[in-house]
Amino acid sequence: MSIKNPWIKNGIATALLALSIAPVYAATGTCSATGSFNANVTSDWTQAQNVAGISLDLPTPLSGNAYQIDCNCDAGGKVALFYTVTSTLSGNDKLSEFYHLNDNLDIKVEVDDIPGATAITPQNAKPIKESGSYSTSSSKGSVCTADPAETRAAPVTIGASTRFTLYVTKPFLGELVIPNTLVASVQAGWSNSSSTPPISSMEEIAELRIQGSITVPQSCKINQGDVIQVDLGFINASRFTTKNQMPDGYTPVSFDIQYDCGDTSSIKNDMEMRIDGDDVIDQYTLVARRREADNTPDIGVRMARINGVNISIPFTSGFIGIDASGRGTINLEAWPINLLGGTPAPGKISGTATITVLVK
Repeated sequence: MSIKNPWIKNGIATALLALSIAPVYAATGTCSATGSFNANVTSDWTQAQNVAGISLDLPTPLSGNAYQIDCNCDAGGKVALFYTVTSTLSGNDKLSEFYHLNDNLDIKVEVDDIPGATAITPQNAKPIKESGSYSTSSSKGSVCTADPAETRAAPVTIGASTRFTLYVTKPFLGELVIPNTLVASVQAGWSNSSSTPPISSMEEIAELRIQGSITVPQSCKINQGDVIQVDLGFINASRFTTKNQMPDGYTPVSFDIQYDCGDTSSIKNDMEMRIDGDDVIDQYTLVARRREADNTPDIGVRMARINGVNISIPFTSGFIGIDASGRGTINLEAWPINLLGGTPAPGKISGTATITVLVK
């Protein structure tokens, strides 16, 4: 015998209906990795490249290794990945897509290997979705850290194909050192629906760095390349009477150092001349002779700049400021001194110093 109960039938139908409309909530989340790619920008530039307003593409490839993307999605989940590029450098208000690298250079970053996109810069305002999805059952594998290791997606090199462009804001001379600098980062996030993860919630998967030194050669002619000869004259040995003083009645010898480093008025680098003696007894004294008997210095030479106050010039890293134009003349004077006191032995005296122009 069967009993028909319409309430039971309706109850079962209601239960089945409740199961069929159970909601599936959309979710987004973050991904992370330890990727890092570095470009060594060491190179020599010509004067034509070292001009304000010039942009230079860096052909140097980036070095680095593949890395695995780890996302905080649930085990067994099916998710899509989204990417963006960011930079912590300050932007250039007048030049779009360039960022302040240092006092002389701005830099532009373009990432060409984000899946499905090229030339992505830190000014990208919308996350870029990779086509397809990741899961334990897909051909790509899973990016969820909760899934078994054997189901995980293969390591990637996103960020390795990145182009850097330098923009000269202020020309420079000599060597410009660029320390290891983080210029941009590739970030990623995930979603299990059509919802896009906000850029603010995405995390870094690869650093993009540059380092190296850029050299702009600058030749300076000092006295047209000739050796500067300073003749201190014939001096009677008996006139050397006082220790650390010039001979009695002696007049310092004046001489000039002429220099020509080309027109540097637009460069605005600081330049100075350094004088280093080959044999010095103290900071300000160049050894002009050593006594034969015991190799003790007995005659020295000192030097000063003639500029109204006669500032002494050291022979050990003695620095002399030079004109910002890169051309000029420095007026100096030199004189011998008695290093031991008493009358020195007669004979020839001579000393040598090297002049170097430094660009800062």
